[in-house]
Amino acid sequence: MKKERDTWGEWHWARPDQLRGQVEENLRQLGRDQLDVVNLRRRTGQESIAEHFGALADLRQAGLIRHLGVSDVSVDQLTEALLIAPVVCVQNRYGFDLREHDPVLRACAERGIAFVPFFAIAGQSRQSGARPPAPGPLLAVARRHGATPAQIRLAWTLHQSPNVLAIPGTGNVAHLEENVAAAALRLSPEDLDGLPAST
Repeated sequence: MKKERDTWGEWHWARPDQLRGQVEENLRQLGRDQLDVVNLRRRTGQESIAEHFGALADLRQAGLIRHLGVSDVSVDQLTEALLIAPVVCVQNRYGFDLREHDPVLRACAERGIAFVPFFAIAGQSRQSGARPPAPGPLLAVARRHGATPAQIRLAWTLHQSPNVLAIPGTGNVAHLEENVAAAALRLSPEDLDGLPAST
């Protein structure tokens, strides 16, 4: 919440005083009295999220929102948000070859906050939709488990901490089935040790 498309499809960022209107519009469109979770996505280059998160905290106090989350934040920004209101989830890009948010994952685990990584399968490919190439160690682990490299990427992500709730996106039923099956894969310590960050 905070980012939406204008009439021409371009993204723009809402000011804190515009967030109530966005929440009310979401409620109207969904036919609901309360949104279960609203995530505040940090704008690139934005240092402090206090003003925007504070506006959402006010809407939580008013009963329009049940829980609050944050997205694309650092540990300092998560701490800043927690000083304002409880945070139930953090949505950051994270995966086998996107590990810059390891400190955020650890901070969430320590605080009992769900860590919800995006791009866990796409990795460096991000929004392109292309599946990244599989480095040798990833292929070796995939062969041992009779799985695809994408399933091992997802299983690796889920193995990082019990508070990880991955959200791989797909429009393909076969990929959806693979993603669900990846949750049942049990990687051994040897598997995990053999999967260093790809470069």
